[in-house]
Amino acid sequence: MSVVAIDAGNHETKFYDGKRFVQFPSILGYDWRERNLKQQQGEHDYEWEYKDQKGFAGTLALYESECAESRKGDSKAHPDALLRILIALHQFTDGIEHKIVVGQPIKTHTKEEKETIKEMIVGRHEIAVNGRKKHLLITRCEVAAEGVTAGLLVPGGGTVRVIDIGSGTVNFGTLIDRRFNDKGSFTLTNGMETVRTADPVSFGRQIALKALSNGWGKNDAVYLCGGGAEALQESLRAYFINAQLIIGDPVTANVRAFYLIAGKLYGQ
Repeated sequence: MSVVAIDAGNHETKFYDGKRFVQFPSILGYDWRERNLKQQQGEHDYEWEYKDQKGFAGTLALYESECAESRKGDSKAHPDALLRILIALHQFTDGIEHKIVVGQPIKTHTKEEKETIKEMIVGRHEIAVNGRKKHLLITRCEVAAEGVTAGLLVPGGGTVRVIDIGSGTVNFGTLIDRRFNDKGSFTLTNGMETVRTADPVSFGRQIALKALSNGWGKNDAVYLCGGGAEALQESLRAYFINAQLIIGDPVTANVRAFYLIAGKLYGQ
């Protein structure tokens, strides 16, 4: 049995089992075809087959799918997220049985949405990737709140603010003495790949004003994570003087925090 964390993001899917970290493009193509020229396009070339559907994923979808897309939005309760998770389990784990922790934006981290995600994921799945069929049994799945959960990587107590800048959403999380604070946690349903322009100054201003209008202070301890963290760090410092990148790689912060939760839940 494996215990793993998977962040099925809109731009990249990230996998972590406590030892091995892997990420691959989240883009999917459902327009499979027999290729005449089968050249290797990248490290993560995937041809998948699941429930009578076939397609390309990862680097192969980037180059060979005519209708490739990465589904974005403020929820991961959809088949594309499931397919990303199953491809990750197929490629990077051994055995059949798995317990996992995945993520969901704060705005839709509701009981109903979490139950929908769990019902979609838990159970038996049969998937083939690059012609190799595997049976997967996911016995448990828990759903962590994106962004705010990454605050668990920050040592100590007090008030900790986290801005998780993703491709489709920006999550704002608050922890007070390592407890999640709902009042100070929310989601902006725009990200680095969904705004018309991802200009660091203008998008950073939009993010900062969203936080300030919800009670955050300019002197708060603000930690940045997600794919847009480094690009927007300087512009956000104009509004939050203590803004800094979260400890370790900001891109992997969510999946590393998910694994902390997995360890406590599943006894790793």
